Amino acid sequence: MKKEDIEKVMKEIIDATFVRLQNAYDCRSESAANKKEKAPHKYKEGESRLVFPMYGEHKDNNTRVSEQELRFAFVESFNEYCKKNQYDLFYSVETPTRDKYSGFAKGDPEIAKEGKGRSAEFDMVIYDNYLNRICLVEFKANNADEKDHLKDFIKLNNPVEVEGRDCVLSYFIEVVKSSDKRTYNNLNNKIKKQGNANFFCYDLANGGKDITQDIKEANEH
Repeated sequence: MKKEDIEKVMKEIIDATFVRLQNAYDCRSESAANKKEKAPHKYKEGESRLVFPMYGEHKDNNTRVSEQELRFAFVESFNEYCKKNQYDLFYSVETPTRDKYSGFAKGDPEIAKEGKGRSAEFDMVIYDNYLNRICLVEFKANNADEKDHLKDFIKLNNPVEVEGRDCVLSYFIEVVKSSDKRTYNNLNNKIKKQGNANFFCYDLANGGKDITQDIKEANEH
């Protein structure tokens, strides 16, 4: 597949992921289910069977949103998209990096010197039908701290050819439970080292709004 074709496929899968995720968040969260009369949920074709769990007791705004929901919604959308469009694409999860890294625990990650460090992991790697890596993917949720963003960007932008920078695309996909201008500014500071990674972020509280551009344009004025 050509680079532009992969980019198109990934954008469509990412968009579908957040439609699926938003539907599950709006209709199937444990806390929401307990605010209204009990009624059985019926699965509809094209939707997710995903349920957002809650923290502790039945209180307002205690639905858990994590990168795990995002990851599973992406996999469901990926499988559905490939089936519908007859793409022979494949994936692995928690995929070991080919290069070795150090400093993750100290919040100062870097490519390790020869003979040192250890392999890290990509949340997901997508392959073509020859099992060549075509996309490296990291998922994040709820405006994680700066070092959590940085370590993923280090992996996604490793200049060592073996990691695939010159022949694969990299994606950093994030979801937040809610956002405002402060969130945009905060995330803008955290993605300054995104390098060549394609960054996407969506807000569940605003109906699945794509806030990617709001974040990129924050702190400009």
